[in-house]
Amino acid sequence: MNWLLSELEVRPAAGGEPKVRLASSGHDVGYVSGPFSPDGARMVVFRVTENSVRLGVLTLDTGAVDWHPFTPEWIQFGRTVAWRSPTELIFVARPLDDPPVAMRVGYQAQARIERLWRTAASGHGASSVYIPSGRQRDSRSQALASNLVALDVASGRSRALASGEWFDLRLSPDGGHAALLEEAEDLQPSPGRPLRVGDPLRRRRLTLVDLETGATRQPLPDEDLAMYLLSWSPDSNRLLVFGRPLGGDFDQDGRYWLVRQDGRARPLTMGEDSPWIERTWDGVAVPLASWDGAQPVVQARSRTGGRVWLRPEAAGEPRVPVVEPAERLVSLRGRAAIQRSDGVYRFGGDGARIAAGRLWGQGANGDGGNPERWNPSALEAGSHILVDGACLSRLADRRQTCVTPLQPDERILAAGPDASFLVTHYLTDRGDSGLRVHRSGGAEAIAPANAGWRDIDWGRIVPVPHTGPDGQPLTSWLLQPPGLPEGARPPVVVVVYPGSAPRSAPAALSPGTTQLQNNPVVLAGAGYAVLVVSLPLKPGGPPAAEGLADRILAIVDEAGRRGLIDADRVALIGHSFGGYGVLSAATQSDRFRAVIASNGYADLSRSMELPAFYRVAPDEGVPVGQMAGWGETGQGSFGFFAQRPEAYVEASPLYRVDDLRAPVLLIESDLDTARMGSLFGALYRLDREAALLTYFGEGHTYASPGNLRDLHDRILGWLARYLGPPTPLDPLGPVPGPGLEDRQQ
Repeated sequence: MNWLLSELEVRPAAGGEPKVRLASSGHDVGYVSGPFSPDGARMVVFRVTENSVRLGVLTLDTGAVDWHPFTPEWIQFGRTVAWRSPTELIFVARPLDDPPVAMRVGYQAQARIERLWRTAASGHGASSVYIPSGRQRDSRSQALASNLVALDVASGRSRALASGEWFDLRLSPDGGHAALLEEAEDLQPSPGRPLRVGDPLRRRRLTLVDLETGATRQPLPDEDLAMYLLSWSPDSNRLLVFGRPLGGDFDQDGRYWLVRQDGRARPLTMGEDSPWIERTWDGVAVPLASWDGAQPVVQARSRTGGRVWLRPEAAGEPRVPVVEPAERLVSLRGRAAIQRSDGVYRFGGDGARIAAGRLWGQGANGDGGNPERWNPSALEAGSHILVDGACLSRLADRRQTCVTPLQPDERILAAGPDASFLVTHYLTDRGDSGLRVHRSGGAEAIAPANAGWRDIDWGRIVPVPHTGPDGQPLTSWLLQPPGLPEGARPPVVVVVYPGSAPRSAPAALSPGTTQLQNNPVVLAGAGYAVLVVSLPLKPGGPPAAEGLADRILAIVDEAGRRGLIDADRVALIGHSFGGYGVLSAATQSDRFRAVIASNGYADLSRSMELPAFYRVAPDEGVPVGQMAGWGETGQGSFGFFAQRPEAYVEASPLYRVDDLRAPVLLIESDLDTARMGSLFGALYRLDREAALLTYFGEGHTYASPGNLRDLHDRILGWLARYLGPPTPLDPLGPVPGPGLEDRQQ
């Protein structure tokens, strides 16, 4: 859906009308940007339809696009498209018109299920899907391999260089070789330890490809490589990677490796130090490393337990302490430097600050992982740095340009390579948005969106200060209905998501919100106050659901004491982990008049199930870590299922169904795992007020406009039935505006 709504404009840096605009009025085709060529004359573009992706090359001077018969792998967990020269493109090409999994996970599941049903109806074939485990796991169906392709964009001639299920690609600085990671054989998770969400269930194998001859080498045949680190030395002779032995653990057993172009590899000597491994939000292991000339630099745990940067194989090398957890190592003209929040610092020597501000120009992938966030690419001399918020200076010559000041509603998207302009995105407090280009002589607004939203009364956001379970100061956030009469106390819908503790007003309450399902602004527009409660969790503390109702009701009572709501008319609403949260809270108190739970687990044992897509697409592999890891060590953290399954029973609302007295609207979607049917059956057996609402052709979150309209109609109907009528609003009164009070704390 998002890709089909995307349009592409190319504008002159000096200002003026777009030189190129790719758009479809019917939104049956979307256009997405790719990387620019090294000389800036061309750029890669992607054309997306409902069931395909095509690669094109846009010539900027003429605006002409040459579309090529290739379906590229999507930029999701690494680079898949790179310019080798101004006229040669290296990219990973999927089988033609076989779109990347991120685009087909929905419709492909439906298509395969329909095909299996037709097979069963014909009576002439088997409609089974076979997914093995254990020693037979690799006998499952295998996906068609992708190709590494070299494309001469001037002539249109292409060469297939190698094949594999590639997902990350790095070219050596001299353009002679490509390093690729691919999804290889399945890895059975260790039965002796809990899973993380991000634990790989397929081995990540390294391949080196000679881009002239097509010769391939596969060094490190017994290693499983970490994602987000494929770092070539400045002279292109060696590649720095990180791997663990098969069956090992990245934290305990992982090692850095130096791989030569001929495929020979040796481990990096660390002495008494050990690698420091970062973890993404979902537990993916990320090593942090780069190069300082010919010497590799890594983040390590010193022999005394400190977190440091060091060159392990340089004699007498001092250790540079890590000052900020989010600091990163960057390579400036082949030499290492450290990016911190207040500037760029020299690695080693006196450790002096090279320049103040934030480096810009590292580039970024539009993906969930974004390798550039962890291990930025080498920066050339022309890369620049942002100083004091609105002044840019180039590292090469320190030439500085100060542009017009940025407004509080803006965030930086890009900076001109000549340090002459900034591009920002703005979102006003009325909900309209767009882009601005800031130059020294002024700011130009471009690509405005949702201008009509300025005329909407979005209601008023009010902070509700309170204390947490440990006495800590917290703030929850209340969206009052628009046109609310003075002194009125509306019924309240409480949005629950255990672990959430927003320090400023949540985007879901703000004008221009992009939240689709369970939209708070829709509820407020119907006359209900919406309260997003702050429910932080303590690492290693009690389970998320323990005492949840009391915590929620303490916040509700505080809002009632302030005269903001009717604290006797309370409903709960939650999605995903919030759906689990509201069901758990509703078993702990009789004060909730209605509960709306979407796509959360009522029976936590179902977190072990495969989603529909992977049940009918074994060729995609079995992503067990995503589901089992969520429950064992991830957001749920209920413990190792095999060792203590009773913990899942104890924490499941299904097994406390007799305590669930409030009327419950249960919502699920068929492309997600079926999560609510067993609870509905139990409530039905007890003759309780409940309803089961299932959306077909939808995943964990909803996208279809028809389903979204129906969803909100049913939610509002449920609230009107059990929470009582909302407070009458005054449509003829003054429009107060959003009034975002104390949005930053």
